[in-house]
Amino acid sequence: MPQFDAYSFSGQVFITLSGFYFFYFFSLHFYLAKLSSVFKMRQKLISNFIKDVDSSLVSANSFNFFIK
Repeated sequence: MPQFDAYSFSGQVFITLSGFYFFYFFSLHFYLAKLSSVFKMRQKLISNFIKDVDSSLVSANSFNFFIK
């Protein structure tokens, strides 16, 4: 059977593994760098939003304290 011929099978395995390695390192270099920057920006926005909400709650609580 031709698909189990050692001469052609080893070449197919080599080409397949080289393609996967190329795709893996290409995506790691380009897409993972962009994805990590998106996650860093998202984390900064979330932390800034939490700080803003905490500061507004503190000012709202101090305002309610003076009303009572």
